[in-house]
This record gives sequence, structure tokens and C-alpha cells, in this order.
Amino acid sequence: MLLPLAWWTIRSRKVSFAGSFVTMLCALVLTTSCAVLLDAGAGASPAQGGADVVSFVVPFGFVCLFVMAFAVAGTFSLSVQQRTREIALLRAIAATPGQVRRLIAYEVLVITAVAAVPGCGLGVLLADGLRAWLVARGMIPSAFPLGFGPVSVLTAVLICWVTAEAAVWSSGRRASRVRALPALGEASVPRRRVGAIRTCLGLAVLAAGIWGLVAIGSSGGSDAANTAVSMVMVLMVAVALLSPWVGKLAGGVFGVLCRALFPSIGLLVKSNLGSGYRRLGAAAGPLSLTVAFAAVALLVPQMKWDEQWHQERQRLVADELVRSDGPGLPVSAAHTAGTVPGAGAAVGATGTYITVLTDKDALKGPSGMAQAVTDGPLDKVLDLGVSAGSVGRLGPRDIALSTDLAQRAHVRVGDTATVSMEDDRTEKLHVTAVYTRSRGFGEAVLPQRLAARHLDGERPLLDVVYVRAAPGAQRQLADSLASLHRNQPSWQVLDHATHRAEALRDRDASMTATYLLLLVVTAFTSISVVNTLVMTTMERSGEFALLRLVGATRGQVARMMRLENAVVVIAALLVGAAVAGAVLAVFSQALTGSPTPHLAPGTVALILGGAGLLALTTGIVTTRIALRHRPAAALRGTG
Repeated sequence: MLLPLAWWTIRSRKVSFAGSFVTMLCALVLTTSCAVLLDAGAGASPAQGGADVVSFVVPFGFVCLFVMAFAVAGTFSLSVQQRTREIALLRAIAATPGQVRRLIAYEVLVITAVAAVPGCGLGVLLADGLRAWLVARGMIPSAFPLGFGPVSVLTAVLICWVTAEAAVWSSGRRASRVRALPALGEASVPRRRVGAIRTCLGLAVLAAGIWGLVAIGSSGGSDAANTAVSMVMVLMVAVALLSPWVGKLAGGVFGVLCRALFPSIGLLVKSNLGSGYRRLGAAAGPLSLTVAFAAVALLVPQMKWDEQWHQERQRLVADELVRSDGPGLPVSAAHTAGTVPGAGAAVGATGTYITVLTDKDALKGPSGMAQAVTDGPLDKVLDLGVSAGSVGRLGPRDIALSTDLAQRAHVRVGDTATVSMEDDRTEKLHVTAVYTRSRGFGEAVLPQRLAARHLDGERPLLDVVYVRAAPGAQRQLADSLASLHRNQPSWQVLDHATHRAEALRDRDASMTATYLLLLVVTAFTSISVVNTLVMTTMERSGEFALLRLVGATRGQVARMMRLENAVVVIAALLVGAAVAGAVLAVFSQALTGSPTPHLAPGTVALILGGAGLLALTTGIVTTRIALRHRPAAALRGTG
């Protein structure tokens, strides 16, 4: 009985449910594409790029799932709030609270079922497009098969449906608890009280987010970068739960300001903001998410790259670098490069992975990438910013640690550290130095001969050879290495300019996935922003009509709405900027030691300006559409 009623309700209120349908459609597209790629990646062999696809889809899908849940929750909850009078009528004619909750749940089921077919179809097409995009950029081989089963598609639909049901549970529960007799009266007046459970839960999530920021503030820059997006998610969940309080605060502050600056219209705006604080909070939520996520996703990699390149310029003392087109250079390449005419010093290095054990029984401790270097004067080719000790020539059982790794392992210069190598065998090494310039290089430096003993029979190779010219012999060294390249065509010789150009290409390649994720998420959140603003504005058609019937002109109503939209935009930008600023400040502290991040003005202006322009334009266009109807007809339509 309730399922046909839910279907009839959706058909009779197409405009009200249009936003929920569009949001669910987008959610199904994103979720289906991720599920299809994950299924295909799990079934593909490593040679076909299955592991690479899985490693790409898991974080991509996690972020998309969070944004989808945030958008779906806001849109469906808003649709329930807008139908309070309708729900009140059902309660007045003896509908039980359970029946009201089941009716709302059936409405979500109908919306999901209607959106499932086009959403899943478009999701499969998006998955195929992502596969082609990954192949075009060389991230996976062209042999990767897009093979998937019906289980992955059904799982995507189930995830979206469960998420939407969870999103409307709180709103449905609140609406169903209205008492039958005063139901219509309560429907006509917005609820003044914010639920205590929601407030306590929001404060708890906010406290957890602040605790997380404090925790990662003392960690290394890499750890902070990995958790930056996660902290945005936690803080935005807190903002969503506390959105009525955000609306109250913004409405109170900006209402007084509007009253002072615009005496005639400002009084009405102040009254609207005070009574419609829930609507203000709901409208500001998706826009603040767009600002916060875009800022962190764009600026964290940029800040990380800037600091890494700053340390690289300070660290690189060598005049030339020698690399290989193949798997690597032979260990003898360091001696060969060091004996060419004009060479003053040459040291080879290769990347490895170590763990400094702090719990000998459980073999646990801080870990990181390390550089295994050949014999030679390391300080002649690299300036690591040594703060204690010396790295001139490492002994056979010496190790130098970065400041971050030494702090996490609780060791100092002169201590003996137990280090687990790549083959999980341990070595007791003497800490001979602690250095500061580790970004883009490694958290430790140890002898190459020591690392070679833990390769399980594999041939040791070098990633790079750093070559320093003898005094006044830079030109001679360049000519000698050019001659060496002609004899060894697979050996590449890079000067500082070439090295920087290659680093820029690597950065652009690593940022490609970030740009894709940002594009998808921004598009989804933008749709959510538009849906929310359209729903909140069109809901007030009867209010606009009543204002015009009592003497307000269309222009006055339009100016009132422009002022209210400006308040929504400013509030959302402030909340989004506050969340992003807190995360970026903590990341900057962990990365550079300063809580003041260096931000590109153009990027910040693009994020804030783009989000604000989208919201203002949507509000203006929607208001004009709502004002096209004659007042009497608009009032009849809201009855």
C-alpha cells in the first residue's frame, strides 16, 4: 500500500524530487564506474595492469563515495524537510510514525530504482572512458580488459540505496515524531530547536577532527599529506551535522549586518535568515565542501612540490647527474664517472626501504625510503643540511637519518639503531648523522655494500650517480660525460636545468590523477550545489507570491534574494576556507615547520571565485524563474 503511495507522491511532485533524482543519478554513475573498474582490476593479471587499476580506484572510489554520501544526504534530507506540511497531513489523518518512515524509505527506493538503469549505463561508459584515459597516459597497458560481472553493478546500486536510506533516516524520524493534532500548526512554522543528539554527535566528530589535526601536526610531511584529504572529510562531516548551528550563527551575524546596510530590505532579510537558519545551513553545506576539498586537493600537492624542490636546490651540489634508460646503472658506474677528466668526486645512489625498529619483539617502528650510496665523499656532491654528526664518508655499518625519522625512532647521533632491511633481516647500525633536507630524497642514508647484501641474490644497480667537477673544470667535466654518453648510449647525463625539467614532467604526471579526481568531485559537488539552491529557492514560491500581493515589487523580491544568496555564499566560503585553512596550516607545519602555508593567489582566487560565481548565478536564475508566475497562481500551486 505504501509503495504505490510513494510512487504517486513522486509523480505528483516531480519538481521537488528532481534534485534528489539528479543527485542519485550522479552517485550511481560514479559508484558504478568505480565498482566496474575494481572488478575488472581484481580479475586482471599483474601483467595486464590489474594491481595498478586497483591501487588507483581504491582511493578514487573512497573519496567519491564520501562526496556522494554528503551530496545524497543533503539533497534527500532537504526534500523531506520541504514536505513537512504533507507529512503533517498524513499524521493528522491517523498515519502512524512507522508508516511515515516507511513511506519516506519507499520514496528513496523508487528514486534509486528509477535512476539505476541510466546511472549504471552511464557508469559503465565512464569506466570505459577512465580505462582509455589511463591507457593513454601510460598508467596501465592497453591489454587491460574491462571485464566485470553483474555483482559489481548490483553492489554499486546497493551502496547508493543504503547511503540514501541512511541519509533520510534522521529526517524521516524527526518528521514522523510530529504529534497528530498540532501537526499542521508545526508544519507551518520552522522548528526552532536543534536536536541534542545531532549537536552532540557533531561536536564529537569536530573534536575528533581537531584531535586528528593535532596528531598529524607532529608527524612528517608525507604522513600529513596522506591524511590531509581524510581530515577534510572528517571536518566536513562535523560541519554537516552542525549545519543548523552554522545557519544560526551566519543568519544572526549577517542578518544584523544586512539590517544596518540595507534598512528597507535588510529587515526582511534578517527575519528570513533567522527563521530559515536550517535552509541556510543546508544550502551552505555542499558549497563549503566544494571549496574545502578543491583547496586541499590542489594546494597540498603544490605545497609539497614547492618544499621538495626548494630542498632539492639546496641539497644538490653536484654539477652533473648520470642516469640510465634501462633498469639502472652498474655499481661500477660511480667509479667510471669519478675518473673521467674534470671529475672531482662521484657518488652513486639507489633507493631502498628500511624500518628502524623500536619494538624488537614485534619488529615494529617508523619506516621510510632510504638511499644506499657508494663509497666516496657524500658531502662533496650533496648538502643534506646535517644538523648533527657528519656524512663525509659513511663507514660499513654507519647510517644517517632524517630529523623526522630520528625523532620518530627516538635515536640520536652516536646511538645504535636496529634496522630492518628489505628482506626483513635486521642490522645493528651506528647513527653517524642527522640531516634536515630529506624531501624527495630519502629518510636515511646507508652504505650501498650493506644494502646489496639484502637483495636476495639480485644484481645491485644504481639509480643515479652524482658527479662534482674539480675546481674550474665544469666545462671539461661536461665534455667528458658527453663523450661517456656516446660510448654508453643508455647512460643519460643531466645538468641542473635538464634535471629540473625532468622533475617538472614527473610532477605533472603524478598530478594527473589528482586533477581527474578533482574534476569528477568538483562536477558532482557543483551539481549538488545547484540542486540544493534550486530546491531551497523554488520552495519559497508561495512566500514570493505573498510578498508581491502585499505590495512588494518583483525587483524588491529579487534584491532580497540576491542579498540572501550573497549571505549563503559568504557563509559557505568562510566555512570551507576555515576547514581548508586548518588542514593546510597543519600540513605546512609538518612540512616546513611554519604554520603559515605559501599559497598561490591565482589558485585561491579560482577556487573561491568559481564556487561563489556558481552559487550566485544559480540563485539569481532560479529566483527569476520563481518570479515568473503570477502571485495568485503561485499561491494556488503551494496550497
